[in-house]
This record gives sequence, structure tokens and C-alpha cells, in this order.
Amino acid sequence: MKKVVIVTRRMIMGGIEKSLISLLETIPNDNFDITVLVMGKGGELVEEIPNHIKIQCLYGNEKSIIEKIMNNIKKAKFITAFKIVNYTMLAKKAATFYQQEEYQSKMLPIIDKEFDLAIAYHTPASFPVVYVMNNIKAKTKAVWIHSDVSEYKRELLPYSKYYERYDKIFCVSRYAKNKFIEMYPKLKGKTEIFYNILDREKLELLSLQNEGFSDNFDGTRILTIGRLTSQKGQDILPGIIKELLKAGYNIRWYCIGDGEERKKLENLIKDFHLEDHLILLGTIKNPYPYIKQCDLYVQPSRHEGYCITLAEARSFNKPIITTDFVGAREQIEDGLTGKIVNFDEDELFSAISYLIHNKDLCEKFSSNLKRKNVSSTTWEIKKLYDCFY
Repeated sequence: MKKVVIVTRRMIMGGIEKSLISLLETIPNDNFDITVLVMGKGGELVEEIPNHIKIQCLYGNEKSIIEKIMNNIKKAKFITAFKIVNYTMLAKKAATFYQQEEYQSKMLPIIDKEFDLAIAYHTPASFPVVYVMNNIKAKTKAVWIHSDVSEYKRELLPYSKYYERYDKIFCVSRYAKNKFIEMYPKLKGKTEIFYNILDREKLELLSLQNEGFSDNFDGTRILTIGRLTSQKGQDILPGIIKELLKAGYNIRWYCIGDGEERKKLENLIKDFHLEDHLILLGTIKNPYPYIKQCDLYVQPSRHEGYCITLAEARSFNKPIITTDFVGAREQIEDGLTGKIVNFDEDELFSAISYLIHNKDLCEKFSSNLKRKNVSSTTWEIKKLYDCFY
């Protein structure tokens, strides 16, 4: 059996984590021995990891640094305890997140076991990129790029030395790959696309397991899914909704997800008096009944890598409006399977009002999506197998 280790942050509700679950479900368990190392315990998606996958916290089971130090002292591992103290202090004084991550990787031991494949599976400028290269022994090392790297130019600069050492660099969309190669032209030969895996039949089954909307609203239901962050763009929704209501549209916009922008959004809802029109549903483990039942799906992101939630809306053949982020045009054909607009309140308002008025166009989008194959399992898994040869 091939031994594979995958390092990520936490299994919270997010697109990167959901795409990892889909990948783990697709890899056959009779050929692969897979371990997932997480930086933090918990998260809404931990229970979704298949039972045959081993999951461990790379920081150990201790609840604090002090407990970790004391445990090592009790085991007479004095050098290890000293390293933890030393690098913890250096990490606290570090000027950048990158320096912190370098010290943290030195604080953690090098894993004795050798793997056939080690994967750093998270955003481009993150601890897994450092940890996989410094602390894991593997015949092949691969890194996943889930984002538009042009949005992280400054943060990525010190990581370039690590990317040069990886054997494979997988980007989740063609545009993400192009952006990466623009920044690292020397790495073109080992950079390729690995689309996020989506199981259409599984999503359909999940959509039947829960109730979905329960507020008896009889107008147009608009849905957006994503963590409440600046990247996802939910902060511009109140202004758009205000104009839609002013124009006489009977709409209610629902947001599934949580994050650091929630308080800001709640304040905007109060300022605009939109308590009955912009509904923050929070984190929902199974959002698929809502996707199935909504009238219109809108993805207002400032930037993305591929956007798994957009792919999920496509799998339900929903009328879709999306902003023109990296990877959007690989999922949506403007005017044929959805509408692509700039990240702009006026353009989003115009697109929404146009689709509300034009039911025939909505049906055209849905009909065209039905003929598309959203799943890409076979080709993508083959790329993973190629890492071993």
C-alpha cells in the first residue's frame, strides 16, 4: 500500500476542507494508507473524514505549550522540552507570520516514518507548506494552490524557496495555474491543474436529508454560501438589497457561513433596516437542501481559486450570477450557463434584476447546466497516481 500524508489547518466548514473530504472519499482505501495531519483539533467537518483515514493533530494532544513541555520533561526528553521553550519564545517575537511558521516547524519533531507522498493542502502562504518540507520524509512532495496567488504576492515572497523544492504543484483552476506561473516561471514544468472533485449524486442525496428553508417566504430566494470574510464579498450585499427593494423586488437573500466579518454584516443589516431581507443562517453542515430550493445563486467573491460552492450550485443546475474572479470562467459560460459580472454593486444589481424578469433565461441556464459534467473524478485521481511514478 502507498503511504500518503496530507497536512492542512483545521477541518472547519470551508471550500478547501470540503474539497479535501471529496478527495479522501475518492482515493481507494485498498491501495492507500492515508494520514491527515491537522494543525488544530475540531472543526465541523472532522466527522466527515472517512473512517479508514487516520487523523492526528501535529501539535499533539496537549492542551497548552506548558503541558507539552512538562510531558517531555516527565519522559526525560529534555532537549525536546528546551527546543519547545526556545522556539516558542522566538515565534512570539517573530516579525512576520512566515518567521513564526519557521520557528514552529523547528519546534516540532521530524516524523520518523517515510511516506510515498506528502501533501501540503492549504492556502499558498501557510504553515503546511513549511512543515511538509521541513518535518516529513517522503519520496514525493506535492503542494496544493487553492487561491489566486496574485492576491498574496508580498506574503508569498519568502515561501518561494520552498516551492522550488516541491516535486508537484497542483492548482485548482487553469487561471490559478497561470497566475502561479506568472509569479514563478521557473516552476512551470512541475505545475499542473487538479480540479476539486465533486460527487453530484452524493450532493443530490444530501439535499434530501434535511428540510432547508422554513420561513414560508413567497418571493425570490437568493442564496450565497461562503465564510463571512472580505474575500467572499458579502459586505456589498446590503447596498444591493437596498436598491432591489427600492425597485420593488420581493427578495430575501440568505447567507450560509460564518467568519470574522459577521459582526460587520450584522451592523450593516441594522443600519440598512434589512432584518427581514438579509438572513445570516450561520454555519450549516448540510447546505444542499438550501441550494436545491433557492431561486438564484449569487457568488460575490473578490477573489477565489476555484470556488467549490459555485461548483455545487452548478451541480444543482441553478441560475447563477458570479463575479469575475480567477476560475469563474472555467465554471460558467457567460450568457449560456450563468452570468459573470465585475465585483461591483451596480453590475450585480442589474444582473439580479434582469434574471428575476427573465425566467426564460433562467431556464436556459439550468437546461445548459444539466448537459454539463460537473464531476471530474477519474482524470483528477489519475494525476494523483502519477505522483508515484
